[in-house]
Amino acid sequence: MHKYQIHAIRALQDNYIWVICHKNQAVIIDPGSADEVIEFFNKNNQYQPIAILITHHHHDHTGGVAQLIASYPECKLYAHQQHGLDGANSVNDGDVLGLLGLDFVVWQTAGHTDSHLSYVVSIDGSYRIFCGDTLFSAGCGRIFTGTTEQLFASISRFAVMPEDTLFYAAHEYTLANLKFASMMATDNYQEFIQQYTKQISQKILDGGISLPTSLANERKINVFVQACDEQLAKRLADKHRLMDNTPLVVFAWLREQKNQA
Repeated sequence: MHKYQIHAIRALQDNYIWVICHKNQAVIIDPGSADEVIEFFNKNNQYQPIAILITHHHHDHTGGVAQLIASYPECKLYAHQQHGLDGANSVNDGDVLGLLGLDFVVWQTAGHTDSHLSYVVSIDGSYRIFCGDTLFSAGCGRIFTGTTEQLFASISRFAVMPEDTLFYAAHEYTLANLKFASMMATDNYQEFIQQYTKQISQKILDGGISLPTSLANERKINVFVQACDEQLAKRLADKHRLMDNTPLVVFAWLREQKNQA
């Protein structure tokens, strides 16, 4: 039986390029650089890349596309029409891509950018979400061409998924985000955040990575996920003495605090 394998390729300063492999095929997500991906396939030459999926237009997610398409001409490119990539097959919210024997469901998860996409797929009985720069472990993306309302809606959409849903973000920002979380979180989550920070610090020191992360985990360490819940938003508002405790307002306040951190 051929199992699905998900590899994280390190690139640029702190990017992860995700590669999903099955049998003799592979799907690449957000190749900000090509050389590391080509090196991966040279070492693992049993796999042939059949598709590239793009979450958003920023160069650290698309910079390797042209070289990869030139190197693997049979590989198809999927992106939003606003991503500005030549030769891309246009996809948007609700589209389903049949790849590797799986259904990759396209979600619009705007906020970081106004045309940001995520790719949702069920593997081995649990959902895996390749979320680009929308959700990070213990954090969320900075707003560029999107809006706070869009980002809040996107994180809220993630927050109601099953607890074992795994998120594959595109950057190693976890320790910095945990530092922010420790300043913002309510008292009942502080001990877990401190323990988790030690765990991830050791993991990274040993050469590992902090991803993927489960929704169950994010509900404990990610104040942006917590702010999408009405009761938890109220607790965060009480802690920080906010006059308005509605989830969107609390979320927006947290995002502004993170911008200044």
